[in-house]
Amino acid sequence: RLEEMNGLIKDLAESRQAAAVVVPPEEPDDLKLISGIGPVLEGKLNGAGITTYQQIAALTDDEVERLESDVINFSGRIHRDDWIGQAKTLYLKKYGKTI
Repeated sequence: RLEEMNGLIKDLAESRQAAAVVVPPEEPDDLKLISGIGPVLEGKLNGAGITTYQQIAALTDDEVERLESDVINFSGRIHRDDWIGQAKTLYLKKYGKTI
């Protein structure tokens, strides 16, 4: 009976490992399609870990302030050029769903 239980536990462990879903890293989006982001700013954003429309669309006011002061060095640029709105539109166009 003990061997049967050990076999069941082993089978359960193996099935859980097989069922584990590995999420590949997101493909970077072409952030230069957002008006106001050129190659230099895209490089700075990528360096800060921002590579997708979804990340830009989800920026909070605190994150915007930090990016503008520490990364892109353009105060007010993100809201003035509506990067968040543009990112949402580009995400919908590319992936067919809204954020």
